[in-house]
Amino acid sequence: MSSAREILLIEDNEADRVLISVMLADQVAERWQTTTASTLAEGLQLLNEAIPQSESRFAAVLLDLSLPDSHGFETFVAVHQLAPWLPVVVLTGNADEGIALQAVHSGAQDYLSKNALTSDLLLKSLRYAIKRKQLEREWREELEQRVRERTAELSVANEGLLREIAERRRAEEALQDSQRFVERITNATPSIVYVLDVVGRKTLYANERLQSVLGYSLADLSGFDSEALKQLVHPDDLDRCRESFMRTLSLSDDEVLENEARVQHADGSWRWLQTRKVVFRRATDGTVRLILGSAFDITDRKQAEEQSRQQQEQLVYVSRLTMLGELASGLAHELNQPLMAVTNYAQASLRRVRSGEFDPDELLSWLEKTSQQALLAGEIIKRLRRLVSRRPPEQSATDINEAIREVFEMIRPEADGREVRVNLALVDSLPQVPADRIQLQQVLLNLIRNGLDAMQQTPADERSLTIESTLAENNFVSVAITDHGEGCDAKKLRRIFEPFYTTKEQGLGMGLSISRSIIESHGGRLIAQPNLTRGLTFRFTLPLPAGVAG
Repeated sequence: MSSAREILLIEDNEADRVLISVMLADQVAERWQTTTASTLAEGLQLLNEAIPQSESRFAAVLLDLSLPDSHGFETFVAVHQLAPWLPVVVLTGNADEGIALQAVHSGAQDYLSKNALTSDLLLKSLRYAIKRKQLEREWREELEQRVRERTAELSVANEGLLREIAERRRAEEALQDSQRFVERITNATPSIVYVLDVVGRKTLYANERLQSVLGYSLADLSGFDSEALKQLVHPDDLDRCRESFMRTLSLSDDEVLENEARVQHADGSWRWLQTRKVVFRRATDGTVRLILGSAFDITDRKQAEEQSRQQQEQLVYVSRLTMLGELASGLAHELNQPLMAVTNYAQASLRRVRSGEFDPDELLSWLEKTSQQALLAGEIIKRLRRLVSRRPPEQSATDINEAIREVFEMIRPEADGREVRVNLALVDSLPQVPADRIQLQQVLLNLIRNGLDAMQQTPADERSLTIESTLAENNFVSVAITDHGEGCDAKKLRRIFEPFYTTKEQGLGMGLSISRSIIESHGGRLIAQPNLTRGLTFRFTLPLPAGVAG
C-alpha cells in the first residue's frame, strides 16, 4: 500500500474529525489523506464530484450514521447507492450498534465504535475494508468474465469448483426463497395445509393454522396411524375418515378427494373440518408417497345448518299440527263411526244375553264385528298418533301406495263433506322408496287439502280430485295430485312455493313451501303445472335406491 490513499470522512463532530484525521496522518508509511464533510449533503456532493475519477481518488468512506441532515440506516443507504464501488466503514456511538450491523449486512465492509477507536484499529479496519472491496470487485469481474465464457470448456479445475459453488449457492438461495414463498402463502390461507408421509405414517409439514384452528403443534400430530386417528377423530366419523384415506392411495394425479369430519380440539371441544386431499409425490413404482391436504374449519357453518335443521323440523311439526287441527272435525267423524258401531253391537249383544234368548251364531257374528270396529278405531288413533308424534326425521323403505291410501282414509270425511270425488290411480308393485313416512304423508295431506280448497267455487258435479302414482324415468317414483279448481295465472304460479305467499284468505302460505323443502330433502322435486282444461296438478318425484331398476 505505497500509493496515496484519500479517505472521505463524513462526520459532524469536529473533535472526532480532527482525531480521526490525525490518526490517519500519523501513518506516514502509507500516506493517508483525509477529506472531511460535516453533513450528508456535503459528503454526497464530494462523492458526486469524484465519480468520474472514482478509481484514483477516494479509497474508502468513513461514515458517521448520526448527522445533522440524516440519521440511522438511511445515511448508509444514501452513500452506498451513490458510490456502491467504494468500501464504507460505519462509525457508531454506543446506541447505533444495531443499525451498524444492519448496514454491514446491506453492503458496508465494517463498523467501528468511536468510543473505543484507536489508530491500529482504524488502520486495520480500513485495510480490511479496502482489500475486501477490491476482492469483491475482482470476484465480480471474474464472475462476469466466466459468464461471458460459459460456453468454453474450463481448463482450470479451481475455476470449475468456484462456478459449482456459486451455482450451488444460487440454488440454495432459490430453494430458501421458494420455501419462504410457500410458507407465506400457506400461513396466509385460512385453511390448515399439511403434507403426510404415507410410508412413514408421519405428518411432515403443517402451517401455522394447525395451531390457531386446533390448538396443536406439528410435534403434537407428527404421527397419523390408526391409534392417532382414533384419538383425534370423532367416533361417528372415524370409519369415513379411514375409508377416505384409503381412497386417497388410489387417486390419479388430477383428482381431488373431499371429506367432512369432526376433529377434537386441544381443549377437548369438537371442530368440523372440511378436508381436500391430492397426491403430492409418488415413489418410482407409482405408489403414493406423499399426500398434500387442506382442512377448513366449517364448525360455524355446521352449527348454523344444525340450527336451521332444528328450526325446519319445528316448522314442519307445527305445520302438521295446524293441518290436523283443521282436519279435526272430519277425523272426529271418522273415529266416531267405528266407536258408535262398537257401542251398538255391544249393547245389542248385552240385551240378548240378559234376555236369555239368543242365537249363538248371531251373537258370535256381532262380537266379531265389535272387534273389527274396535280395531278400526285403534288404527285411526294409531295413524293420528304417528302424525302428531315429534321425532327426528328417519328414512326407511316406504310403500308409496300404502302411504297414499292411509292419507286417503284420513281425508275422505272432509272430501265427502265438500262433495269431492277422490279417484286413486295407483300403479301396482311400485318399488319402495327411502323416505320419512310421516313427512311424506304430511306432503300428501298438504297437496290434497290444497286441491280440495281450490274447488270451493267449482260446481258440485265437477268436483273431482285424482291421486296418481307411476314409475318415472331415471329411477324415480312420481306422484301427481290433480284438481279441477280455479287454477292460477302464470305470475301466481311462479310464486306459489314462496314462504308466506298464499291466495287463501285464511292461509299462512307455508304449506307448499314446507312440502317442497321436505321433498327436496329426500332428493326429489315438487312442481305445479296448470291443467289443459282447469285446475292444477302438483307432481313430486322421489328417487329409488341405488341398484333398484326403475
